[in-house]
Amino acid sequence: MTITQIMTFVRVAETLSFTQAAHDLHMTQPAVSHAIASIENELDTLLLLRDRKKGVLLTEVGEQVLVQFRTILHSMEKVQQQVAAVKGLDVGTICVGAFPSASAYFLPPIIQKIKQNYPNLVFDLHEGSANDVKEWVYNRKIEVGIVLLPAPELDVIPLCENDMVLLLPANHPLQQQAHITIQHLHKEDMILCKGGHETAIIEAFDNENCELNITFTTHNVSALINMVRQGLGIGIVSNLALSMHPHQLDVREVTPRITSQIGIAIPSLPNASLAVQLLIKTAEELFIESAISIPS
Repeated sequence: MTITQIMTFVRVAETLSFTQAAHDLHMTQPAVSHAIASIENELDTLLLLRDRKKGVLLTEVGEQVLVQFRTILHSMEKVQQQVAAVKGLDVGTICVGAFPSASAYFLPPIIQKIKQNYPNLVFDLHEGSANDVKEWVYNRKIEVGIVLLPAPELDVIPLCENDMVLLLPANHPLQQQAHITIQHLHKEDMILCKGGHETAIIEAFDNENCELNITFTTHNVSALINMVRQGLGIGIVSNLALSMHPHQLDVREVTPRITSQIGIAIPSLPNASLAVQLLIKTAEELFIESAISIPS
């Protein structure tokens, strides 16, 4: 089988559409079908199912092959980057993922600094939940991700800690407290924003023997801010995510600290491409060596 056939299979598997894959790869649909058929014939197994109602589906073997094919494509990209480096060229693609607040906070300065010296590097960006990004790295859909730690079975480089903070509705009694503890939040109406921090919050309340009364769960910070503004409860959200959303609400720290760690995750640090190594080095320079803190 050829690299083109492998690329074609990966694109069909990721889009679950022969039509979309043909469009993305600038191929005809019959050519895409022929490439998939050639791979299945060579491997003597069915990798994709064609269902009139459900569309294209991966078989169990197809899911396993997809991971291996992604590894092959990343290896080819690594070879191309190494050859380009010998020739003194800065070419290649970095396939990177991050959860929304990390994407907004970390990636722009990283990309800007890299582009100053390597203007021809291409960034293929993917955004999803913190758990999505870990899964994408593990399955080789992306080469590198900014995630919430820990990330089992992946190589990680810690970047910084991220505290959870409280958003108080107007005229809430806790505004009179100089210091708010988790004990003060016992049975209070709480609003959470899904994003991977839930485990740390639950553990913190359990450690203080306090009842966490989650009245609402949102999927974005803007919704949480508006719900707090309407007096529906106390918001608890990561400082990083909140820093991306202007508001006039009372923001308070909580004791003991509820914190999570943010870091870079890759399948294998020793096998990382030159482009990924460059991204890691740049992130370390920006967010570790210079000790830049998340804005409060």
